[in-house]
Amino acid sequence: MTEEVIQAVFVPSTETRHQPKPHTVYCVEVHAAVRTWVVWKRYSDFEKLHTQFENIFPKHPVPLHLPTKSFFPPTFNDATKIDTRRRGLEEYLRAILSHRDDRWRQTDVWKDFLAIPQGNHKSGNGVGRGGGGGAATATTTNYTLETWLDEYNAMTNMARQVRSLINKRGTHNARNEISASHNCTVQAKKLLVTLSTRTSNLDAALKGLSESSKDYEGGMMIARGELLRRQDLLATLRDEKDALLKLVNSGRQEQELLKQTPRRSQTARVANEKQMEEHQQENYNYGFPTHQQQQPIRQTVPKRSATIGPGRAFGAAAAAQQRAKETEVTRGLDNDGLIDYQKQVMDDQDQQVEQFSALLARQKQLGFAIGDELETQNEILDELDAGVDRTGLKLKFASKKLATIK
Repeated sequence: MTEEVIQAVFVPSTETRHQPKPHTVYCVEVHAAVRTWVVWKRYSDFEKLHTQFENIFPKHPVPLHLPTKSFFPPTFNDATKIDTRRRGLEEYLRAILSHRDDRWRQTDVWKDFLAIPQGNHKSGNGVGRGGGGGAATATTTNYTLETWLDEYNAMTNMARQVRSLINKRGTHNARNEISASHNCTVQAKKLLVTLSTRTSNLDAALKGLSESSKDYEGGMMIARGELLRRQDLLATLRDEKDALLKLVNSGRQEQELLKQTPRRSQTARVANEKQMEEHQQENYNYGFPTHQQQQPIRQTVPKRSATIGPGRAFGAAAAAQQRAKETEVTRGLDNDGLIDYQKQVMDDQDQQVEQFSALLARQKQLGFAIGDELETQNEILDELDAGVDRTGLKLKFASKKLATIK
């Protein structure tokens, strides 16, 4: 059994999740000798790790304390505080990793926290800095129920990056930017290769979790319904990968057409300029063309080019042309693919509505809190006014006594 030697630990980014309730997770990036992997942890996981260290080594404190937890105002929804805590957590982990005393690094809680693989495993692809693909190892025994979902979410984000690159490629194609379009295609293909490998690893990990749950002493570690749900998630991710692969491959013909389009447009432009010069060089009689000059002009009016498209259409014809239009996203999809795409768009819209609802609920709570605070401040101001009035009366009474004494 060989053990990975951890060379560096980073916390490069954070992410806000809304299930089961809104919270922040931190991306812990672990660098070993030949591979890199990522685990997602909440602040409570860091607190649990710190508490376990204190229980195991009560006479040996951890080299660095955890960042303090803020209750009011909370850290959630505050980007500055979240970034400050992220840096503090990174310094906490790196202090343990770089300390000359390795008593904390030799514990099982540290290895479980960083998901350090044990033994010889097959190499695969992991998540690099910023969500891209990097050299790493994915093992079936290294996954837990939570890390499996984290890996699935990372691959879903990667699929969205591929779709975004495809959309950017369509924009570059419309502008005749061939080099930028080619770069988008290359990046999309690299991400698709990584996505394909990690999907296979995730499928193997799910099978491993299913088999290990049968030998779990406390019963089934993963319920059958949850197993079927995750299998459906993987099937949906594979369908999305295949659809994206079709979209990426469909761009080759478009790029070849783009290489020929500038030549055609240049030829048409030269012909139009030549025609305009001939038209301007004709002999006009004080600005009014003669009958002989009008006839050639009518004859030399060019017909609409077939590359420009048909003329204006109104009514039902215009509606038919609108329905026949294809987009960069729908091109290359069959009927089932279009239905899946529509479902995905609706799901994304539902998620945005849920996020917006959560923000509105948060704003509502803030509004109530502000209202309560205003009422409290008004009561304090009323008491202050009453105190000022009483003090004024006492001053008047004291002034009258002074006047009497004088």
